[in-house]
Amino acid sequence: MKLAYTRYLLIFVLVIAGIVQCKKEDTVKTPPVAAFKINPASGLTTSLFTFDVSDSKATNVGDTILFFRWDWDNDNIWDTGFSRSKSFSHRYYKPGSYSPRMEVRNESGLSDTAQLSVQVGRGYSPPQPSFTMMPGSGNLRTEFSFDTRNTHDDEDSLSTLKFRWDWEGDGIYDTEYSDQTSYTHYFIASSVYNPTLQVIDPQGLTATLRKSVSVSLSNPRLVPLFKWSPEKPSTSDTVMLDASASYDPDNVGNTFTYRWNFLTNSKDTEFDTEYLTNPVIAHQFQTEGDNSVILEIRDQWGLINQIKTTLFILHSNLKPTAAFFIGYEYGNLTTNFYFDATASTDREDIAAQLQVRYDFESDGIWDTNYNKDRTATHKYGAAGTYHVRMQVMDSGGLTDTTGLNVFVTSGTNETGLILDKPNNVSYGTVKIGSQWWMAENLNEATGKVCYSNLVSNCNLYGGLYTWTNLMNGATTERAKGLCPTSWHIPSQAEWQQLVDFYGTNQAKSHLLVSGDSDFRMFLAGQRSTAGRSEMMNTVTNFWTSTKSSGENAWAVSFQRDQDGYFKLNLGQAYGFSVRCIKD
Repeated sequence: MKLAYTRYLLIFVLVIAGIVQCKKEDTVKTPPVAAFKINPASGLTTSLFTFDVSDSKATNVGDTILFFRWDWDNDNIWDTGFSRSKSFSHRYYKPGSYSPRMEVRNESGLSDTAQLSVQVGRGYSPPQPSFTMMPGSGNLRTEFSFDTRNTHDDEDSLSTLKFRWDWEGDGIYDTEYSDQTSYTHYFIASSVYNPTLQVIDPQGLTATLRKSVSVSLSNPRLVPLFKWSPEKPSTSDTVMLDASASYDPDNVGNTFTYRWNFLTNSKDTEFDTEYLTNPVIAHQFQTEGDNSVILEIRDQWGLINQIKTTLFILHSNLKPTAAFFIGYEYGNLTTNFYFDATASTDREDIAAQLQVRYDFESDGIWDTNYNKDRTATHKYGAAGTYHVRMQVMDSGGLTDTTGLNVFVTSGTNETGLILDKPNNVSYGTVKIGSQWWMAENLNEATGKVCYSNLVSNCNLYGGLYTWTNLMNGATTERAKGLCPTSWHIPSQAEWQQLVDFYGTNQAKSHLLVSGDSDFRMFLAGQRSTAGRSEMMNTVTNFWTSTKSSGENAWAVSFQRDQDGYFKLNLGQAYGFSVRCIKD
């Protein structure tokens, strides 16, 4: 019984397997259908043909992807691999009849082929220029090489092509057509050039190719060199820089000119010299520490190269700067002239370390020894103009010398000096009779106006003041006003006393700058109430501290064409000169 059951089970399995095998053999795969179109249907060797396989079809429900490959000339050698693209392009470079063949394959590996015919006639295309240029940049002595052998033409061989060149790219061809494929050229000026190649084929078709090349004056092969002496220079040294060792390794006979830039900062691009034939130059460095120097050499062809070198400049004691002033440079045989050199300076020493000496007659004989006080006085024994020399010496023994003039008259009036160093004020003074007068016009900054607004006029003639500014708010006679301490603005009576000392008609001649009183009066003009500067060298007016009625005040006037003097009762807005008198 158990054996019979087993037999029936085996028969059932065999039947089921047979049924399944029959169903598998019923599902048969079929190849796709190949089809394509060509556009254009015929053409030339210059035509680009397009092959469209969109008419090819899959024949199986499960086929979703088709693959295509091509044999363009039907020589049984496939020219492409399989691709999913449905559009292909191909160009035939030789005329003739072609039978392009296409194979389509599905995912199961089944395939089909299709073939069409296309007629290709002779066509002509322009050449395709190409050239190499060596080197890519250079200078006026660079021989540039140009090679056109990579130029080709679809229909014609290289040997049938001809070439011509426009070296500058300016539209003017510099060579005729030639079958020469290698050229050399030198450019004659520095610039960016666009050498242009034009190629022509036997059919007269042309094409051009342009490239750029930079041609400069720089020749990095030139070797600029310089040495300097002394080897460890300081700010006080005159440094000799020598570039005669510069050379050209490619041309022993090359000659150079030289120019120098002593850099004051990193942005200093201006050279300090022109091109010089002498390779040696002298220079004094003013700044301690690192100083950069650029040497540029230029050869006989105009090519250049440069080198930048840093020199370390040591500190050195610099000489002092001499400066002095004379308390008042005008005087007579009684005058004890005052000289003060405290304005002398030095970069290394403080003022107290400086010493000075004086030669009062500039006769080459120093009249004083070196003295740290730096001041001196001197009386002259004869009238004349003297040049006073002053020499200052620093702690290192370096000196500087300067000079000023003093003017000595034969006058006998006693003279003096108002010296206010803290306020930088000094005035010469003269004693006439029992009165001490300033020997020059007041030139205080407060409220003054210069004749014609020129500072030089104030320096010579003093300032012009309104009465209100002069009095500095005061209204009483003999007020100090703008005068120095212990001095005041003279009253009308004090002016009268001065005039009376010489006499009314003689006073002007004695008081003028050319007179013997050393009062040194100039005809300094005036400033009108309208603000005009007028009557210089014609008149001089001096305010007094004596107020008149109303808004007026008294002044005294001296005029060029009058011997006497005048008392003026005028408005306080006039601009007049001022002399101060000692309290």
